[in-house]
Amino acid sequence: MKKVLAVVVWVFYPIVLMTLFASLLTTNPYMQLSKGLYASHEDIFYDHDYVARELIRYLNYQRDDLRFGATPEDDEPVMLETEILHMEDVRIVYTFLRAAALFGVFAIGGILTFFFKRDRAMFHYTLRNIFWLPLGIIVFVGTWILIDFNRIFTWFHELFFFFTDNPWTLPYYVLIPLLPEAFWMVSAGFIIIGTIIVMLLTVLLNRRLAQ
Repeated sequence: MKKVLAVVVWVFYPIVLMTLFASLLTTNPYMQLSKGLYASHEDIFYDHDYVARELIRYLNYQRDDLRFGATPEDDEPVMLETEILHMEDVRIVYTFLRAAALFGVFAIGGILTFFFKRDRAMFHYTLRNIFWLPLGIIVFVGTWILIDFNRIFTWFHELFFFFTDNPWTLPYYVLIPLLPEAFWMVSAGFIIIGTIIVMLLTVLLNRRLAQ
């Protein structure tokens, strides 16, 4: 039973970390850092800062209407209907991932607290080996991204948007110039590297505590 609980920690820990780093993507500082880095940004015909900020506000539940204009003064929706429907689906997926991560926080916290109080050796065992299962998954996914990003990008959308009839392939209009393929490649690297670093720090901290 304790080994099963350890596996639960190993599964949910990277989910929590990856959701945390993915949440940083939907912040104004991250979007500002990416501004002008990609060739497609030269094709943007709308107020880059305003549209990016309103999309972030929508994903973070600070607004419910996606029919905003190209500028703060414009009342005509800047996005096409297909783009609006896609972003509505994205927020549903985003909400689901955040809920899973929140559940993971409580599961990890409860299990580790139980181990720490009842079986200190199991506590250190769980943290000592927390890296291997996620590492195998991350290495596999990371290698897949490097070899065939388009395929994993397609697979990701087919997996997470299977519940909707709305198309996730979009015309080159608002969203794709703002968030091109290169943006997602860089962001995936940021999430993966950040997750690996935190897990390594966890293992090192556990080693010190176990001494």
